[in-house]
Amino acid sequence: MTDFRASMIGFDITPRIHPTGGAWGTTPNLTEVDLPLLSRCLVLDQDGRRLVWFSSDLVGDPLHDTDVIRGELAAALDLSAEQVVWSTSQTHSSGALPGSVVSGSCVTAISTTDPEFIADERKRLIDKCVAAAKEAIRMLRPAAVWAGRGFCDDVSYNTRLPMPTGGVKFSRHHLEGLQSGKYFDPTIGLIRFDDSDGKPIGMVFNFCAHPATMINDKYLSPDYVSSARQTIEAALGGAPAMFVQGFCGDVNCYHLFCKPAQARRTGTRLGQAAVRGLATLVPVRAVPFDFAWQPIELQCQPMPTRDRFEREIAFREQFFRELDEDPLLTWCGPINLPEHFPPASRKRTIEVQKDWLKKGLAMLDAGERPRTTLALTLGAVRIGDTAAVLSPGENFTITGKNIRERSPFAHTLICGDTNGLIGYMGPDDEIDRGGYETDSYWKMLPHDGFRLPPAKGTADRIVGTAVELLRKLHDRC
Repeated sequence: MTDFRASMIGFDITPRIHPTGGAWGTTPNLTEVDLPLLSRCLVLDQDGRRLVWFSSDLVGDPLHDTDVIRGELAAALDLSAEQVVWSTSQTHSSGALPGSVVSGSCVTAISTTDPEFIADERKRLIDKCVAAAKEAIRMLRPAAVWAGRGFCDDVSYNTRLPMPTGGVKFSRHHLEGLQSGKYFDPTIGLIRFDDSDGKPIGMVFNFCAHPATMINDKYLSPDYVSSARQTIEAALGGAPAMFVQGFCGDVNCYHLFCKPAQARRTGTRLGQAAVRGLATLVPVRAVPFDFAWQPIELQCQPMPTRDRFEREIAFREQFFRELDEDPLLTWCGPINLPEHFPPASRKRTIEVQKDWLKKGLAMLDAGERPRTTLALTLGAVRIGDTAAVLSPGENFTITGKNIRERSPFAHTLICGDTNGLIGYMGPDDEIDRGGYETDSYWKMLPHDGFRLPPAKGTADRIVGTAVELLRKLHDRC
């Protein structure tokens, strides 16, 4: 068995600002660079078993679009797609990647007015990733591994506030959200790679909270991730630190719809907590190194009846009429729209849902059957005594906690928003509550056509599959 080897490269992926198309030429409202968007490329290798892992200051893309990116990178690096991992921080201030339908805000009108500029931006991004990966592969060297965790409970909160009469409110203020007592994960997973001289090669830090401080604003930014990363890298003597998002489906950073100052404050707090955790890291085995993937299909909720489609369409039409009379109206059935959105933006959000409902009604008329399952692939990586679970989409935080508690490894990273977005995936009690994540979010045609929300049993299936993958890797030697 040969030595375990590792390397990490940091690079800038800040897009150009198009005069009318904004960031990437796709997101007109993003017109000012607050802080550069960065990416990290981590390469792990043992006995020719190699993994190239990118983590970037980007909002994720749907599964198919992400698979295309991974395929292009794999082909350029002479790897299989399974050897390329694509994680995004889910910052809502990165703009929509060229060709994407996801901007970080459902009310952003994505631009396609300059296809040549947009295509060039995409090529620039892919070329930068390929160049970084090739350099990281060239720099591979024997590595020791240190692992542990930090804790930070004052930068995030669970946004789903159960209502006394049933249902749930999307709480957009942390002081209100904390009143629910609902779980949010304060764990900062930490894995550091050192060279043979004991000098840091790089570090992975893993935390759970949407970077949404500046959602729907003009600023292009990594959000809180930037100042957290800077603080950690300073403690590492300049070695790169790679942020990997956790299972953050129901957890946000403290400040929403705010400004760069609040993002910096949050990130500095998180970074300082991670630095305190560095002092507690312990050396762990680096071998064996291995990874595995498992495709699964999640069951969807039943197709609504004609009567339900018609009632929900009529309800939204009534909302439009009431909003014209009361521009402060924010509640539309089971969801509360952001007070910060002007009435026109709130209308657009509900119009998207209405389009989904009308499509469902047309499918019933035509005798068309919707998809009854949602396909995704879970992954796991083993580095000796440490492991990472990789999942697309935005699982709820309690799902990650349940995986970590059942993991056979001493240290387990819980990595969401990896290899694409599929949507929010909550446990059974949250599916019963409804609300934005487990109901309204899924009423959007642009993301992946007509889809039904995941059914009960989704979270249990994800936990079970993830733990099975971890155990297989653990038991191989």
